[in-house]
Amino acid sequence: MGKARYIPDINRLMADYESNYARLLQLLPDNDETCEHIFAVTYSNGATVRVCLEVVEVFKYTTTVKLSQDDGLGHWLAKPAMTVRLYHDATVAEVIHYQNMRQLRASYGYPNSKMYQSDEKQQLNAYLGEWLIHCLTHGHVIDETIFAETV
Repeated sequence: MGKARYIPDINRLMADYESNYARLLQLLPDNDETCEHIFAVTYSNGATVRVCLEVVEVFKYTTTVKLSQDDGLGHWLAKPAMTVRLYHDATVAEVIHYQNMRQLRASYGYPNSKMYQSDEKQQLNAYLGEWLIHCLTHGHVIDETIFAETV
């Protein structure tokens, strides 16, 4: 008997989209123009990282934001980076790119050539939610020159 085909949980995915939209609006109060917001986020072990939210496109019904994290540890480890599109008419936000991954599908057959999980899109949007919650809970806006002096 073969493995059951994965069927995306649309209710869960939409809940993530809506929650992430609300969280991003809290972090991007002026999302009507291209700009960059930089936060210092402190972890429980005392480590501080820089999280950058860059508004790269603004249209009437959508805004595109790039999120990236710099931990100051050098180039030996890939830093989290994703692109998120906010759809203002539907009040949802969706991960559209993660690292080098583009055009995310709702589900993937498994195994596949890229070794994506069947629910890769759901996992990335849940990860975005966790990342935004952490920024809202433990982050504060910084000036780039202040961050450069403290790291």
